[in-house]
Amino acid sequence: MIVDLHNHAERSRNTDLRLEDYVQEARRLRVAVAITEHNRLYDRGGVVNGVLVLPGIEILNDYGDFLVFGAPEDCVAYREIFALIDYVHRCGGAIIAAHPFAGYGVCRAVDPGTADQIIARVDAVEVLNGRASADDCEKARRLAMAHGKPGVGGSDAHHGGEMFRMGTRFERRIESVSDLVREIRLGRCEAIRVGGREI
Repeated sequence: MIVDLHNHAERSRNTDLRLEDYVQEARRLRVAVAITEHNRLYDRGGVVNGVLVLPGIEILNDYGDFLVFGAPEDCVAYREIFALIDYVHRCGGAIIAAHPFAGYGVCRAVDPGTADQIIARVDAVEVLNGRASADDCEKARRLAMAHGKPGVGGSDAHHGGEMFRMGTRFERRIESVSDLVREIRLGRCEAIRVGGREI
């Protein structure tokens, strides 16, 4: 099963996409989609017109950008990164280092030693990001491997042409956020390019 784990819709700034845009394309591709708004938990989820929609958050933190699933929106208030990771885990959620070498990823936000400490504590690393360069994705892949972390993929779509470029293939069927969190934390997933599209 394929889920595009990183996307933005009407609750994020700098995007012209709505949930309906994702659902229409996801139905055509037969994939699921996660909506990860900036610092806000997306308020729609479940099966929408035959497409599994998984709500999450992209936390824009002083230590970098992180995708969170399975934790409440108030996790955004935890500005110290290790307190944030601990809170997400206490809530039964998963936290992913988003695009670590691109944008405001962790490896650009903090020194290498601190970045290594953070990667050691998160559940996964986004190794394919639709807005990152091939070189930045390869560095992220090597980082994940060095720490024994699963690699995931997401398009990070903000506009129509960016949808469903990257995704994550799961070994088992995902039917809920709790399924998603469990499979990420068990490492039963891999990052892929959706439909053979290149960065």
